[in-house]
Parts: sequence; structure tokens; C-alpha cells
Amino acid sequence: MTSTTKQGPSELAVLWQSEVGDYVAAAAIVVDGELAVLGLGDGAIVGIDLGTGRERFRRQAHFGGVLCVSPSPTGGQFATCGSDPAAKVWTSDGELVRGLPGSGTAWVEHVAWSPTGRHLATAAGRSVRVWDAEGRIVAEPEAVESTVTALAWRPDGTAIAATCYGGVRFWSVEASAVPLHLAWKGSLLSVAWSPDAKIIACASQDRSVHFWRLDAQADSEMSGYPLKPKALAWDSESRLLATSGDIAATLWDFRGKGPEGSTPIQLHAHTGAITCLAFSPRKGFLASGAKDAAVVLWEPRRQPRPIRHAKLRGEITTLSWHPRKRGLLATDDRGTTCFLETL
Repeated sequence: MTSTTKQGPSELAVLWQSEVGDYVAAAAIVVDGELAVLGLGDGAIVGIDLGTGRERFRRQAHFGGVLCVSPSPTGGQFATCGSDPAAKVWTSDGELVRGLPGSGTAWVEHVAWSPTGRHLATAAGRSVRVWDAEGRIVAEPEAVESTVTALAWRPDGTAIAATCYGGVRFWSVEASAVPLHLAWKGSLLSVAWSPDAKIIACASQDRSVHFWRLDAQADSEMSGYPLKPKALAWDSESRLLATSGDIAATLWDFRGKGPEGSTPIQLHAHTGAITCLAFSPRKGFLASGAKDAAVVLWEPRRQPRPIRHAKLRGEITTLSWHPRKRGLLATDDRGTTCFLETL
């Protein structure tokens, strides 16, 4: 592993760059902002010091590749899942706290910490479990129609949404609450809850994006994508929804009457299909990553042209904004990890 402070060949300054030795399948920044946790294709988790790029720890976490890394919003812990039948909770020093088994022998493919830090959700096959912070099961709803493809917490942490073939299921962490089902006759691939908790957006196998305004529970469709638009990202004001599905990022404006019947914003800079999208938590900056190994920074509320860009070695696999500093963590499928200085 190496660390550098030199300016890269692009306009985005590379604060440091590291090679971790395998495909980076998942990544997250722990809430204190000092640690990045990477999940690798060989099943290892790697802790990287965000200040220096140096490796703090490396653990063999799962039998197969790591599928997800989810940090606790209260700091100090993170959860992972991979190609085996249990999720795991770790300290920020890389020490195992506990395992969270799925139901049966199915892999635990999804893990998501609630925004309050009080609960953790896991999905294995068709089953979802909700755990408390001490590792006790507090809810285990009836199995859904097919394999769970994505999990997302309501921004206030009171409910969890899961997608599958057949629609979106919602469960409250309150045992007495009635579950909600938004039906869709198709396979949904990902889910993004707007920060104001009013809209659920989902990418679909049929190359479209569906969204539901939860007060009316009516489905709307945004179609015409040449590729499956799996990557979704909301801005902090619940105004813009960024979607992939092409070499251009497609943004839909939810102000006023919303995107129905409107023309979306198209952001063109990549030469390969977009794989990752992430809005900055503080300002209206959007980062996009693609199969062309490029990371591009945009300010779409002001202009459709890119502001800055950087180049890694392979297909971009994750993008994570620092919660406080002007920094963006980017990884690729060749094991390259960069911390980039942003505006």
C-alpha cells in the first residue's frame, strides 16, 4: 500500500491513493470521519486511515466476497455482510462484536443501520430481520414474494423498506404497526428514500425508474433508459433525483408538480456506463463514477457541465462523501482507493 500527496493528472487533487489488492465491492466512512472501511471481493475488510491512507487493519470477514458495509451513525461500530449466511458487527478497530445470522442457509446479502443507530436490518433470501443495537431480534416480518434486492430505512429510522420482484414492502419497528405493500409487477433492483421521507424511488429490471409519493401511494414511471438504472441518489433537499442507466446521468426535478411529463437534466461527460452516484450532504454537488474509470464532479443546479474530474485504474465501484470535510472517497474494481479533495 502506498500514500501520495501529489496532484493527479486531473483537476481533482488526490490527497492519497492506496492499492488494497482486490476488487473493492463496498465502502463506507465511519461517522467520526477518520476511518474508511472497504469490503473486498476476496471476503476481507480493510480499515484505512482517512488522514494518511495507511492501513489500520485487515480481517477475513466472510467466506466469499463482501457485499455491503454499513457504519453505525453513532460511531464506533460498522456492520458487514457477504457470501455467507450471517452479517457481522465490528468495532472501529476491526474487532468482531457479534454475528447476525440470517434465516436458513441463504446468504445475508443486505445490511443497513438505521439513521438513529438504534436498529440494524438484514436481508437473506426472502426474509428480513430487524435487530436492536445489542444484537436481539426485534422484528421478523413474514417472508416477501421473492429474494430481497435492496433495503432502505426511512430517514427518521421508524420504518424499513425492502424491494423484490413484486414491489416494495414497508415495516415499522413498532410491532403493532400494519405493514404496507406498494405492488409492482416486475423486479425492482434498488431503493432510495427521499430525505423528507415523502417519496420512494426504485430502479427496475425493465430499464425504468418507478417512484411512489407515499401520501397517495400512486406509482409513476420514468422510462427510456438504454441500461438498467440501478444507481439512484437524492440531493439533501429532496428536490433532485439522480439516476444511472446510460453514459449520462439523468436527473429528475421533484419541485412543484414533479417530473411527470417533464424533460430531465442530462449530464454528459463519461464514455462508459455510470455505476455510482452520490450527492454531497452539504451542498448541491453530485459525484458520478463509471466504467470508464472516471470520477466526475457536478453542480447540476447551476450548470450541466462537469466541474472537475479524476481518473482511477478501473471501473468505479463506490463513492462516499466525507460527512464534514471537503473530501470524496472513490474506489475501483482493481483495488485502487483514492481520497479526493473537492470544492
